[in-house]
Amino acid sequence: MLTLSYQELFWLFMFGNVLGVIVEGTWCKFRYGKWQTHVVALWGPFNIVYGIGIVMLYIGEMLFNRLDRSLRIVILALIGSLVEYLCGLVIRIGIGMKAWDYRNHFLNIQGLISPKMTIMWGALGLFFDQVLYQPLKGILSHMTGTAWEIACIGLSLFMIVNLTWTAICIIRWANRHKKKAPLNRISRFIDGKYPDEWMQKKFCNWSFIEAEGVLAVSQV
Repeated sequence: MLTLSYQELFWLFMFGNVLGVIVEGTWCKFRYGKWQTHVVALWGPFNIVYGIGIVMLYIGEMLFNRLDRSLRIVILALIGSLVEYLCGLVIRIGIGMKAWDYRNHFLNIQGLISPKMTIMWGALGLFFDQVLYQPLKGILSHMTGTAWEIACIGLSLFMIVNLTWTAICIIRWANRHKKKAPLNRISRFIDGKYPDEWMQKKFCNWSFIEAEGVLAVSQV
């Protein structure tokens, strides 16, 4: 029976947020020779795609742990691809941007997912299944009591503010790209505090989707 509290889900989410940034940064360092911090928040080393992904992998592991390992890994790979696709779709439809682009991958779907990345999710699923799942279960079982509850509430409030403010600033970034003038004091503050150059450096792999379907980096 699947029984997970909000507190357990939240700590999994936070663990995935940070781990994803570390893993992807390490991969960029290994492949391209330089570290890249692929974050999805203004404050802190957080990438919520990985946060959501690890929560879904954990739930998938709990639901399907009686299945054959090979089938279980296939299911985890599909879960990871679904999370990546839905997150990419929200960014694309919501603000007309892409945080990743797989258009050069064979049999990709809208540049958001591809068989190659599904295999990568499968590898992550295998690693999660063999290395992370049991230790995480043990760690979560000890993260109980008043102190952990207070920490969970405090960090939850921080992440709500963090992600809400991030969304507001990214939407304003997109509106600047569309040549929309600031409408109020908050918009003017964002324009001064987080100009295009700062946002592009912070969200280094984000691109705008132009009307003709060509990706373009934000220009001043």
